[in-house]
Amino acid sequence: MRAAVLYEPGQPLVVEEVELAPPRRGEVQVKIAAAGVCHSDLHVMKGEWKMDLPIVLGHEGAGVVEAVGEG
Repeated sequence: MRAAVLYEPGQPLVVEEVELAPPRRGEVQVKIAAAGVCHSDLHVMKGEWKMDLPIVLGHEGAGVVEAVGEG
C-alpha cells in the first residue's frame, strides 16, 4: 500500500510503498478511500510529541472493510 511516512521530525513526509501484514485476531483491514493528517499528526511531524520513527501518519480515514482477522 502507499503511505505517508515520517522519518525525521521537521522533514517532509515521504509517500512510498509499504508492506501491510494481514489482519490479526481482533483486527480488520480497510481499503482507505480518503485519509487526513490531523493536528495530532502535526505535533509528531514538528517533533513536539515523541513517537518511534519511522511512522505512518494519517490515522483519520474512511474506507471499506476488505478482510477480518480471527475473532
